[in-house]
This record gives sequence, structure tokens and C-alpha cells, in this order.
Amino acid sequence: MMIRRSSASTLDNGPLGNSFSTGSAAYTLTSVDLLVLADNPSDGGSFTVSLLSDSSIHPGSTIATDTFHDSMLSTSLSTLSAPFSSMALAADTRYWIELSTSTGSLEWAYTAANDGIGVANEYNFYAGSVSANQSFTPYQMRIGSAVPEPSTWALMLAGFAGLGFVGYRSSRKGAVLAH
Repeated sequence: MMIRRSSASTLDNGPLGNSFSTGSAAYTLTSVDLLVLADNPSDGGSFTVSLLSDSSIHPGSTIATDTFHDSMLSTSLSTLSAPFSSMALAADTRYWIELSTSTGSLEWAYTAANDGIGVANEYNFYAGSVSANQSFTPYQMRIGSAVPEPSTWALMLAGFAGLGFVGYRSSRKGAVLAH
């Protein structure tokens, strides 16, 4: 798998973005891992990693953002873990991760393969245009530590308890009829 890079600089092709969807359960997002590098980590630049809503298969409004210094990165591709402070995400909803810099040398890795580490497998945003990951190269990211909401766990546990009770009642009914 050949990995290439795109500049996240707003002076070049940035900002860059990749979408992901939550699926049928609500989740709590705690981090996003990105495969990135800085051409010049000592340039004094900084960059932002943002979580955005979806707007008709385009990046929407900013939900959360965090700023990092280029000095955290190296000149070779490495994983940056961008922490999010337990962001509650709705079920069956598309979100976007966006990288942007106007002062730094940040680059985000992409590959032609749609099965790389943590590929979002939906849509990406490059130079002001949105493309499906199947027809364009997806940026490499992993939506990390997303766990079901407590209400989802409670509902699931209540369902298991109900099934256990039904099983218990049917086994007791069979024992009474046998006597």
C-alpha cells in the first residue's frame, strides 16, 4: 500500500477533512488518531483538529476543536492522537474530522487503498471539493475509544435481564407441569 501526503495548509489545499458515521448506537468520542507529519517541526507553526457536523455530505459547523504545535510532530509519518473530552455523538449521524493550518507545515497521509489504518470509508474534503473515498484517496484516521452511551448499555442490560426472566419462568412452568 503506497502512502502519500496532502498539505493541510489553507495556503495550499487545506483545510482537509474526512467523514465518519456513528452507526445505529450513540457513542462517546474520546479521541481521533491521525497519520500525519510536519515538513518543518521547528517552524513555530500550529494546526487545529476539529470535529464538525455534516451538512449534506459536506463539512458543517464546528462542534469542537483543539490546537497543536508542529513541534509535537516529526518529519516522518506518525500517529497523532487528538483527545476529545467525551463528546456525545448521536446515532446514525455523519461527522467530519478537519485538519487546518495557516502557519505550519502539517501533512495528512492518504492512500489509494480504502482499507488502511482506520480509514473512515466515507467522504473526504480536499481543495474545497468533496469526494467519495471509493473514488478518491481517503485520509488515514481512526475514530478512537468511541464507546456506547450509558443509556445504550442500560437498555441492553435490561433486555438481557428480561430474556433471563422469561427463560426462568418457562423452566419453572415446565417443572410444575411434570409433577
